[in-house]
Amino acid sequence: MTDPNTIVKQWAAAWSTGDIKKVVDLFVDDCIYEDVTLGVVNHGKKELATFGEGFFAAAPDLQIEVVSEACSEARAAAEWWFRGTQSGEVLGMPATGKQFAFRGMSAFELKGDKISRCSDYWDLETFKRQLGFLP
Repeated sequence: MTDPNTIVKQWAAAWSTGDIKKVVDLFVDDCIYEDVTLGVVNHGKKELATFGEGFFAAAPDLQIEVVSEACSEARAAAEWWFRGTQSGEVLGMPATGKQFAFRGMSAFELKGDKISRCSDYWDLETFKRQLGFLP
């Protein structure tokens, strides 16, 4: 069995590659990927892939840096920085070419060597402010 700390690091590294297949491969087939901030719940790898492709299209250079984590055999949590350049439309906001960096955290449920559930919580207001859509 893969160490839960390794799974969290693999998750961040996969998102930082821009390759949604690398992200999806870390999950069980019937996974749940929830973006709490946006109120979006993705069921299964296909929905997760479509969701992730939207973020890669908006910020192909996105990077996730894990700054702290806590893990057990069945659960993990990670605090992270999400950085990139908004070079495509996202959340109805046209491309700005501006860089952004905001904090967030993810709670994971693990099943063996895979992630069965991931719930992301992040700062939408800071994101919009950095892109110029909020004062």
